[in-house]
Amino acid sequence: MLLDTVKITESHRIDPTAYLERMGFTVRREGRHLSVRAGKEEHYRITQNSDGRWVACDKAGQGIGDNIALVRDLEPALGFVEAVARLADGPVISREPIPAAPRRTRPARLPQTRADRHAGRVYLHRRGISPATLDHAEQAGFLRYTGGGVLFVGRDAQGAARLVSQRLIAPTVDEKPKRDLAGSDKSYPPLLPGNPRVIWIVEGGVDALAARDLALRRGKVPPTVLVSGGATVRCFLDNPTVQTRLLHAATVVVVRDNESTERKQAETDTAHDRQIARIRELRGNCGDWRPPVGVKDVAELNQRERQADTGAGPSGSALAPPARGR
Repeated sequence: MLLDTVKITESHRIDPTAYLERMGFTVRREGRHLSVRAGKEEHYRITQNSDGRWVACDKAGQGIGDNIALVRDLEPALGFVEAVARLADGPVISREPIPAAPRRTRPARLPQTRADRHAGRVYLHRRGISPATLDHAEQAGFLRYTGGGVLFVGRDAQGAARLVSQRLIAPTVDEKPKRDLAGSDKSYPPLLPGNPRVIWIVEGGVDALAARDLALRRGKVPPTVLVSGGATVRCFLDNPTVQTRLLHAATVVVVRDNESTERKQAETDTAHDRQIARIRELRGNCGDWRPPVGVKDVAELNQRERQADTGAGPSGSALAPPARGR
């Protein structure tokens, strides 16, 4: 399925008069303002901003939001797509097959031995990942191992591997610790299954494993976690399967990192802002989360907390703050 993002954008600028009249209201126009009444009583006041977007408030002056929020205020049972369809002309989701992209060479399936698995699990355990989460990731096809490294696998709808991201356990000074194998397609992000109503988007595979452990430690159902492959990567958001997951989720959160320099921080934040903007185009809202000051990423936060719990390392772990920027 494909979301028609043009219709979603246009729905913010559509004059809501026709919809409101279908709902039984009388609409009076006063310049850029609409007074929405039922009988003699005014129920809504709506204003068209300079950028063409309509914004509504209720009779008490409390802000409601854009056209889509107005529809969902009147019809609370509607989902996001259904609300857009009330305003737009024609379907918002297309079930027509999209043109096939040029066939790519898929990444080779590297051999995995018992020794590879043991070494990979030892490495990940040292980074704070629990055995239960490793078992879950292996069973889901998210995690594999090869000589000297761990592999995070992104799959298509048929379960075939389309992206393999390798994390070396002990890289030499001349080796890159992380790389995608030849033939990998970043449109297919590795996915660690969890609660489908809550989706976290992280940069790396170890971050995804850590996000699951953090949730379990807090007594929560772990989220579904998508691995973007980096702050600058957005092509996975054009994948129809990913779009469908994002659309059906109640909460989507982009996980930020704390960088070592101001320049790097600004670049990373800008890239994450673009990911968030693209997600908001698709579904209307998206949250973000940043680890506490002094903690690089979600993987480091989980490792610190595990060390504090077991007494195997420095204490003083910080609890994750709530997602923000909904």
